[in-house]
Amino acid sequence: MGEFFLASDDESALRVGPRRSHDFPAVRCDGIYPDDAVWRWEAQLTGAESTLRHVVPMANDGFTVFAVPEPLCTALVTAGGERLRAEARAWAEAASEPDDEISPDNAMDLLERVSALASIRAEKHLELYCWYFAP
Repeated sequence: MGEFFLASDDESALRVGPRRSHDFPAVRCDGIYPDDAVWRWEAQLTGAESTLRHVVPMANDGFTVFAVPEPLCTALVTAGGERLRAEARAWAEAASEPDDEISPDNAMDLLERVSALASIRAEKHLELYCWYFAP
């Protein structure tokens, strides 16, 4: 259970979670480990891996909120549709954990929707975050 979302700052991001309603633009990301996905997307699109900045570090309850790294946000905005499709296929093939499998179609849908959030982020000067519960 998780969600990529836009917020103005870390303080606003702290108020988001599974039992808290909000009106931020958001994309659900259930059935995957979003932190692993972000690392893979960034490695595939930029050739680098940033350290995730946790706004809410994961504790015993398995809940976390992290900021999506700037290099990945920029890469998502500048990558064309063909590049995103290729990266989504590669990610779907690489996602081999039993609880972290995703079909190529679902991978493409999620990556396109997160890319759209990254574009809104740039236009409105917001930050892109993700919250999730680890199983």
